[in-house]
Amino acid sequence: MISGSGDARGPGARAAGAFGRACAIAVLAAALAACQGRTSSSRPAAPPPAATTPVGPKVAVVDFTRALHAHPRWPDVDALDRRISQLDAQLAVPTSPQFQMPQIDLQPQIQAAAQQELQQIKPQYQQQFNQTALALRDAAKKQMDAFVAQLRASTEAEFNDKQQALQAQITKAIQDKQQALDKDNEQFQQQVLEQYRLPLLNLQLKRDAATSGNRQQQQSLNQQLQAMTKERDDKIAAHEKANQQALQDFQQQQNQAYAQQIKDLQTQLTQSAQQQVAQKEKEINDRLHDTLVTKQAELNQEMHTKLQTEITARQQALVQGARAEIVRAQQQALANASSARQALEAQLRDAQAERARLMAEILADLRVEAAALAQQHGYDVVLTQTVATFDTTDITDELIARIKR
Repeated sequence: MISGSGDARGPGARAAGAFGRACAIAVLAAALAACQGRTSSSRPAAPPPAATTPVGPKVAVVDFTRALHAHPRWPDVDALDRRISQLDAQLAVPTSPQFQMPQIDLQPQIQAAAQQELQQIKPQYQQQFNQTALALRDAAKKQMDAFVAQLRASTEAEFNDKQQALQAQITKAIQDKQQALDKDNEQFQQQVLEQYRLPLLNLQLKRDAATSGNRQQQQSLNQQLQAMTKERDDKIAAHEKANQQALQDFQQQQNQAYAQQIKDLQTQLTQSAQQQVAQKEKEINDRLHDTLVTKQAELNQEMHTKLQTEITARQQALVQGARAEIVRAQQQALANASSARQALEAQLRDAQAERARLMAEILADLRVEAAALAQQHGYDVVLTQTVATFDTTDITDELIARIKR
């Protein structure tokens, strides 16, 4: 490819160029093989002419990237790339088991056992009732303390999660803006380079064609070439500077929005925690009151010792059964999550293998058609980039027409 001085390309352009050069080597090798076979079979050997200026090779050039994207099967590659990106995004998110706590209500069975045993209560009711009331109040206090501690931990965890999510959102927004501006800089740079390519090339050719004795003309052409190159570079630099300022303004806006969102989040979580504490306190007090009233009536019917023994035994059996059911549900949720991830990984491997196979077929088509064009038109060399010293012919459109037949 012919370009003016000061050609600067971004990472995406360099990666595309590296891929194009790799593909060009394969096409060039196929074309040369075809051309060499044609030359040896169709041209008889002849003695070399005396004192004849050697004739350069007949060279053709192909815009391999454009030909690659014009291939009829390239949309399939795009579809696979989108599918692979979607699968990568899904796999990048940690898989959380979809576990739903079984709805187990032990209270009816426990109350039934208590009601049966309370019918045999003995006259130690008051002392037993007082002990029971004290134990229940202590349990209610511990339950409330545990709830507050758990709520504090969950609130902090929720704040951290949402803070990280906001940070990630801000970071992604800034990265997206950066990428968009980088792409804009690259596109603008390519446009300016293309705009000045031919004028710079014309000045270079005029300078090279000037006689060595006409130094004044050569100096004038050199000055024009330098001025035009500076004008081109100044345009690119000014555009990049404007985009850099736009990025800084955007970052400032995002940071201000992030600070306000964090403040709002803290207020929201604090108010929510206060409401939950008040609601839980009322719930525990109401339940304690109801339980004490119930116990007072129950302990008039049944001995405390027998009641506790029977209820404890039955409660332990029920809890063990409930725990076993919860363990089974957790194990099933973990197994389902693992199976879902394995299925995604299998889909990703299949998509990647299909893309590799499809790319191999497309590249093979391009190699074959490029070699056929080289043999058809008598080209000695097929390049994917032009060189200033070669008289080249662009056969990209012909190659695209062949692969679309």
